[in-house]
Amino acid sequence: MDEELDPDDENPNSVLAQEYSELVAILRCQLDSVIMQLIQVVPDGAVWLSRQTTSGSAAPSDHIEAMLQYFRHANTAECSNFLQRVCLLCEGIPMHLESKLMSVAGYESSSVTDQQPLTPPAEEQLTKRPRIDYWEQYKAEAAGSLQQRWRRLSEGLLKDVQPDKIWVSIRTANRTRDRPDQTPSSPEGDDGWPESRLTLESFLQGCTGKVTVLAGQPGSGKTLLMSFIGQQWTKGLGPIPSSHLFVLLELRQLNLLSDPLSLSELLFHHYLPTTGDNEAKQAVVDYLLSNPEQSCWVLDGYDEFQKKLKRHRVQNERLDSEKRLPVAELISGLLSRRLLAGSTVLVTSRVRDVVDLDGLSDKVGQLLPWDHREIKECVNNFFSGKDGNHAANAAEILFSSRHLLAMSSLPALCNICCVFLQHSLHRHAEKTKVKFVFVSLCSTKFAWKTVSLPAAELCELSRVAWRGLEESRIIFLDEDVPLQTLQSSVKSGLFSQVRHGRGGGVVNAYCFLHLTVQEFLAALRIMTSSDVSDADLKKKFSLKTRWTTKSDQKTVFTDSLYLYVCGLASSDCTPALEVVAKATGLKAAQNWVQKRQALVLKLLEALCRSASLTGPKILQLCHCVQESQNQQLAQQVVRVRPTLELRNFWLLPSDIEALAFVVNSVGTKGVGLDFGACSMELECLDSLSRCQYIHYLSFRSRKYGDKFAEKLSSVLPRFIAFSFLNLISASLASGLQNCPSVTELNFSDNNLQDEGIRHIADVLAKLRNLASVKLGRNNTSLEAAECLVKHVSSCSNIQQVHAE
Repeated sequence: MDEELDPDDENPNSVLAQEYSELVAILRCQLDSVIMQLIQVVPDGAVWLSRQTTSGSAAPSDHIEAMLQYFRHANTAECSNFLQRVCLLCEGIPMHLESKLMSVAGYESSSVTDQQPLTPPAEEQLTKRPRIDYWEQYKAEAAGSLQQRWRRLSEGLLKDVQPDKIWVSIRTANRTRDRPDQTPSSPEGDDGWPESRLTLESFLQGCTGKVTVLAGQPGSGKTLLMSFIGQQWTKGLGPIPSSHLFVLLELRQLNLLSDPLSLSELLFHHYLPTTGDNEAKQAVVDYLLSNPEQSCWVLDGYDEFQKKLKRHRVQNERLDSEKRLPVAELISGLLSRRLLAGSTVLVTSRVRDVVDLDGLSDKVGQLLPWDHREIKECVNNFFSGKDGNHAANAAEILFSSRHLLAMSSLPALCNICCVFLQHSLHRHAEKTKVKFVFVSLCSTKFAWKTVSLPAAELCELSRVAWRGLEESRIIFLDEDVPLQTLQSSVKSGLFSQVRHGRGGGVVNAYCFLHLTVQEFLAALRIMTSSDVSDADLKKKFSLKTRWTTKSDQKTVFTDSLYLYVCGLASSDCTPALEVVAKATGLKAAQNWVQKRQALVLKLLEALCRSASLTGPKILQLCHCVQESQNQQLAQQVVRVRPTLELRNFWLLPSDIEALAFVVNSVGTKGVGLDFGACSMELECLDSLSRCQYIHYLSFRSRKYGDKFAEKLSSVLPRFIAFSFLNLISASLASGLQNCPSVTELNFSDNNLQDEGIRHIADVLAKLRNLASVKLGRNNTSLEAAECLVKHVSSCSNIQQVHAE
């Protein structure tokens, strides 16, 4: 052996002996299933275990010391393999020890060839290691990287990740939308997202060998979940078998790869540089190409990938894995099965970009937002132990604020709300003032982060954000950001450092905490700097539809920029904007900021007056007006359209909150809401109850079942101006007796049958202001019609009955 090496430091058996006591303590904290997997590393592990067991009741943990003693005296290859498995499977290993174990285990496999002398056959045997050995070695290195990634991402996590308690809705069909922006005409659920749901654990079952897409809103936890699945793989758990190689690629980092590269270069230069030589790399690639079904590729953040898949390029011929190709071609090849056919592919994306993957994916699911129970659990976990006295106040404030509550339905934003509340509760004694402070920072999601930076650095950071948005950049290098700003941004948490492979090495790269942080800071630049002209603002200010077509221009951002600009146009934000504007060098900053705010409100007013907006854009307009907190604009929305018609798309509680702000601006005049086949969770009805001045309400779709109607029946009495209802369900009838102001009812096309008609007829006499009833086409008998006529004849207020 090379005499320069210290055998006590580099021999795995010696290291095991040195760290024996600590390894015993660590292994005693592991699950029995983990210990059993380690025992299987022993040659004929089951036979060895039976020999060690003197009684049938011994637990695996009882054999930890015997197992360590075995490997302490085993040959170096066996001991090295064992230490690798310990690092792979066990939790709670101190970083210094894990590095030492992985180092010595890796050293052993690479240093054996240094022993002298070797006979030619022995030398050939050592240099011609089986490909499977290199494959397993690379998997072990990948596992170590994934474990470190999980430790970093899960630090400070407020809730354990539990796939059996995370809910996903299933998309029933892969429909394409090569049509202009318009509300679809299909009467039933053309958004592709049904009301049925299942757990993430169930959704991922059977995903091996397939292309599975997990969609979700920004901040819904897609990246965290992919890292968790990787961490589970390292422990032999989760949906991906431990025999697979797990490759996790953040697509936003691939945007920096401008030169063509091969599959090998993608693996070893960008994903995970290996300690092996060229022979080891080639062996890994050869094994991968021969066994593609033993690999799992996670493509995280397709929405952040600047290269949009082009259909005419997705062809059937296989890609040459050795040929250098644009990175978009490699990603397209994985998705279209032209590269590594049979591999497992998991893709995460925002919902709007899922249309790109139609025809390529085997299954598509969407992460559902948190319900009130999950939000409350998150708040309690955040404040427990460090600010227990504030937990009750924080929960009260959050649940009493419609805006905070709507934000908190997304895990990332819920955490940010908690941080803001903690900061504010320490600074302000009165809860009412806390709410005002949040609004004055502009109902925007991340304003609390910005106040901790000096105005000059905040100004510089907003410049970087704006430039990145203009250039569609979300990854920045050292030379892109001034050193002082970079250091402050990383320290404050606004910037995150990422590992970026380039030219076979790793360079420092940075990204904003979240895409929406970059967009908020870009919006701040728009509102505080003359570098952004009025023309630039008008170009960026346009409503985004929820319908995405394949012809739409690809963008990595979340389309939140114009929402933040609307929020910053609120007069409550003027003082804070003036401070930042002065830091940019603007003279007469107050006057300049007010003019810019006035321009934003003028652009909003023009949209409010437009009578040509379709349902999705009307909803986005309501969000903009809500952000601005401008009552006059809200009144203008409904002055042009007394009934807001929404058709065939998924609605969230935050959407209903935006509608409530607009509806309540008109007072007792009342506004109509017409929902046609819009999927929504029952919690949306809790938000709907705040729309006090609804006078007309319509739910026309058979997807609204009895549970939905029963929930709605408890909400209807809260509507002050309510007079007309159009709904498919007889279950609502019992709730109508508490709505004396109702003047019209339409239960046509319900298939209510005789029992439903009788149920409704019993309630009609209690509605003293009811003047018109429509009950046509309900599959009823003559007997039911006679029952209806009998009840109606006793109600002198009912002028019209349609029951044909």
